Amino acid sequence: MPAEPTLQDVALRAGVHRTTVSLALRDHPRIPEATRARVKAVAAKLGYRSNPLVSALMQSRRTGRAVKHVTLAYVTNYPTCWGWRPPYHDRPDFFPGAVGRARDFGYKLEHFWLAEPGMTPRRFCDVLSARGINGLIIGRLPPGQNAMALEWARFSCVALGMTLRNPLLHHVTENHFDTAWRAMRQCAERGYRRVGFVFSDANDSPRVGDRWLGAYQSYQLRLPKAGRLPPCPQVPTDEAAFRAWFERTRPDALLANHSGPVLAWLRRLGRQVPRDVGLVELENHPELDCAGVYYDPAKIGALAVEMLVGLMHRNETGVPDDQHEILLTGEWRDGRTLPPRR
Repeated sequence: MPAEPTLQDVALRAGVHRTTVSLALRDHPRIPEATRARVKAVAAKLGYRSNPLVSALMQSRRTGRAVKHVTLAYVTNYPTCWGWRPPYHDRPDFFPGAVGRARDFGYKLEHFWLAEPGMTPRRFCDVLSARGINGLIIGRLPPGQNAMALEWARFSCVALGMTLRNPLLHHVTENHFDTAWRAMRQCAERGYRRVGFVFSDANDSPRVGDRWLGAYQSYQLRLPKAGRLPPCPQVPTDEAAFRAWFERTRPDALLANHSGPVLAWLRRLGRQVPRDVGLVELENHPELDCAGVYYDPAKIGALAVEMLVGLMHRNETGVPDDQHEILLTGEWRDGRTLPPRR
């Protein structure tokens, strides 16, 4: 990847001092208008972009006044302003952790609602630019939505989770493959020999399910053929399909992305957890006291801020040519639903 042009590159090409370039790009009256126009033309031809963080620091040094907190935007696109947060949604809330980490770096993180009535993508971007906001964290999108249209070249951007598929930005998410693999290993260590997999609820990102299922089926290849079970059909499944599959395969433990529906279906089948069948929760619902892998949403929010600040310091904007993914590995938590088998 070619290096980004610097202020010195512009100065050399324009035949002026770098201080002249800096002043010209800020339309300082000390620089003749013709020189300003020539410097701007050279900068545009080279593709030079000023770094807003460096500009803010230089302004602080020139004026002797501390720069106010640089604001970062936390962008959501749910049908309602707060539909992405508990208690309106049962997905993890990454916002508080992101706010805290932003504060550690001297930034302020503000929520911006893209679906506000009367808002358009162009107007939204203009509002952010007018306020000097150059860094965006894109929150998880609502179910059924996987694309967002913004003028990405104007901003440094990091997405949370895997719901945004168009465009593909740098993003931070849970290590879903490790979650299912570790769940299978924990089942084996506790004496379970016939472990089934159930999509018991719709997930807002199908790619997440692919990773869970990939780990489940990979682990199954390590087992004797008698212990290999096909996943429960349908994504998500329903009670009738689950009942038929369960009675045909007779699993002694289950991996489910949401344990709530499965507990109800098993109860109506006359089965109890954990007496008759073990259960592992793949998503973050620690209030249900199920065994599973727990991900601290504050850590994911903090990682997104750290990634974004790095992009801003390097002045990297727009949709990346090489998308980076940061995976947080979670913590296994024992629950009442997966005791050792006697």
